[in-house]
Amino acid sequence: MIAIKTFFKTHTLFSIYSVVFIILLNGVIETSGSKYVFNMFLFFIPLMIFYFGFTFAKNKKFKAFSYFKKTPNLLPDYSYLILTGICVFLVVGHLIHIGGSPGAKALTVMDTKGIVELRRNITSEASSLWNYLSSFNIKAILPFSLLLLAFKKKKLLFGILITIGAFYAFSLMQKSYILTVLFPIILLTLFYKKYLQSIGLFLICGIVIISLVYIQNPQMRGGVDNVTKIEIPLEDRVDSDLPYSIRVLIGLKHRILIVPGEMVSQWFQKIPKNKPFLHENGYGFICKIKGIKHVEYSKVLYPIIRPKYAARGLKGSVNTASFMYEYSNFGNTGLVLSALFLGFLLFFVESIFGNNMLLKTSLNLFPIFMLSSGALTTALFSGGWGLVIVLYYIFAREFSLESEKK
Repeated sequence: MIAIKTFFKTHTLFSIYSVVFIILLNGVIETSGSKYVFNMFLFFIPLMIFYFGFTFAKNKKFKAFSYFKKTPNLLPDYSYLILTGICVFLVVGHLIHIGGSPGAKALTVMDTKGIVELRRNITSEASSLWNYLSSFNIKAILPFSLLLLAFKKKKLLFGILITIGAFYAFSLMQKSYILTVLFPIILLTLFYKKYLQSIGLFLICGIVIISLVYIQNPQMRGGVDNVTKIEIPLEDRVDSDLPYSIRVLIGLKHRILIVPGEMVSQWFQKIPKNKPFLHENGYGFICKIKGIKHVEYSKVLYPIIRPKYAARGLKGSVNTASFMYEYSNFGNTGLVLSALFLGFLLFFVESIFGNNMLLKTSLNLFPIFMLSSGALTTALFSGGWGLVIVLYYIFAREFSLESEKK
């Protein structure tokens, strides 16, 4: 048991990703048997080799990654105020830019089509700059700032920022945003067994989510549902005779444990059988350099993988595990290439965070689990993971000093 704890503390991120891989492998086997097990391990075994290879060579060749620990703290004592101010500025600036809180406006909208249009306009009518800044704030700056304020025991600022963050998540009308903002701080309270605080945070999540359900369903407040529903195929429905709570749990279990692996199987099956390998043209930044159209297989494959939904007029995307994006470009060679990229990244982030298992877990758990259904570049950039790593690098001494006081 001690050896397991030591291994997890030293290799926290690799351990977390191993759980992600097991979930993916389970879904692959459940939906396609052993057909693609070889391909799965063609990625995971090189990942192990690269990750532990980099770790083994760290002391001789990668000492630069521990350099920040030896440098003096160049941040002023009020740096947490600056970061909090940036959060508030981005929230206020974005809401002014889009003309106020869409969530609050939705209370006066009494038809479903109006609600759908209001949600769509949040991003479509905002500039690309503000969309990016909003994403970075929700996925990185806000959750990181709350964690820093909690460590520094700035209770008043923490209370103000968590109120602003909850209102902002409500305003943007996305249920997942409040979970994204509060996830790291919830893990922190659970780790320190501050269960009353955990309950309070879960309560905030519940209030925001229930409020969004209420405003997004105008028929619950005397309005009308005037959006034509597309019937779900019978084979995709959970047994309607079961209690609602049981159906929700079954659906959630399927979504978490089966669907990510199912998408991996589907991509293996459809590429290159139905769609060719893209080579480097599956990467947006390369397409911009070459001046050609970026082909997004997550959208292109939707009508092929979900033909019954597509036939009913649904449009969507079939996102998949990060390593499948390299596979869609370069085949099995891409699986090894993806293992190299991810192995180095996990090693690099482990080097940045050191043995601080709590912060490693709270700040990186969510992004790593997102790799089960999204590209690595998406997680790093628009997903905010890269910014989280940068913020921790800058504020690492702040956390260390506060830990020493405890």
